[in-house]
Amino acid sequence: MAVTASTTVPAPVEQVVVTFTDEEFIRHVTHRAGATLESVDVAGDVEAEFSVTTVRAMPADRLPEMARKFVGSSVRLTQVDSYATPDAEGVRVVSTEISVAALPVSGSATQTLTPQGEATEVHVHCVVQANIPFVGKKVAEAAEPFIGKALSLQSREAEAWLTSR
Repeated sequence: MAVTASTTVPAPVEQVVVTFTDEEFIRHVTHRAGATLESVDVAGDVEAEFSVTTVRAMPADRLPEMARKFVGSSVRLTQVDSYATPDAEGVRVVSTEISVAALPVSGSATQTLTPQGEATEVHVHCVVQANIPFVGKKVAEAAEPFIGKALSLQSREAEAWLTSR
């Protein structure tokens, strides 16, 4: 299933990238989402091509009801964000792969960070896949609203984070 969402963060792209990849910020947003950050690994130069691997643990009660039937008390989510080098206009494209331990559920997304003067438009297109016989489509559909909520949370928290710095 596919989800598309957009929002604007009132800061330049470079500042948004630094914020989105800051371990303290990632920990803060993870906590606000009701999960626990296990690890963050940034590989490469944030001004060029680089990647961020984040591992989070989330209580099962935070998952869509349909998915809770297939897990224990929590699940581990691994997210790999691969940032491309900025193009001539300063646009950053981020390719994201998300896997869920103990579930045949995954997500892939393209996030585009586009300069809008002193602000950044954040546009996400995500596809959720659940390879579970008979109920996979329903699990994927149940996960879709969480993508938009996660983008909204990240952007809202980024705005507050940048204002407080």
